[in-house]
Amino acid sequence: MKKIILLAVFVWLGSALFAQTKAIEKFYEQYKGMEEVTDLKLRGWVLQLASKFSEEAEAAQLLRKITQLRILTMENGNLVSPQAYRQLVKDLQGDRFEDLFKVQEKGQNIQFLIREQGDTITDVLLLVSGDDHFVLLSLEGALRFSDLQNLQIDVEGSEHFKKLPRHKKDIPRA
Repeated sequence: MKKIILLAVFVWLGSALFAQTKAIEKFYEQYKGMEEVTDLKLRGWVLQLASKFSEEAEAAQLLRKITQLRILTMENGNLVSPQAYRQLVKDLQGDRFEDLFKVQEKGQNIQFLIREQGDTITDVLLLVSGDDHFVLLSLEGALRFSDLQNLQIDVEGSEHFKKLPRHKKDIPRA
């Protein structure tokens, strides 16, 4: 009986660590069904399968660390109001996300947020917001900070992953 209870606790803890946050889920639910919105959700088993076909060992290893990838895009206009955006960021901060960095360039705001459990990054969030587009990229898994540079996702704003330093301590703080 002890073994069954312990197993149930470990399964629950594992799913709790990598479960999508309420803030992100609420945001997705609000926008995903809209006509001008594209929503892509890939679970870990699909990414595991993709890792087997990757020709690059480093990319395959990174794919195995990701348990879920979700992308929400709006390419023909940004349907997210400034108030909704601020509320999302506030809710994320309440869910223990921290700003990695923010960039404003060419009429768009780019924001990286992460959530950590010890030395492991459990959630990565990229928000790209402009007048005519919006992208939310959400990654869940067990990543190291150095893994973020190696992400190769063809979504607007993802090129900023390459600009990250190899270690969190190397990010300049204001």
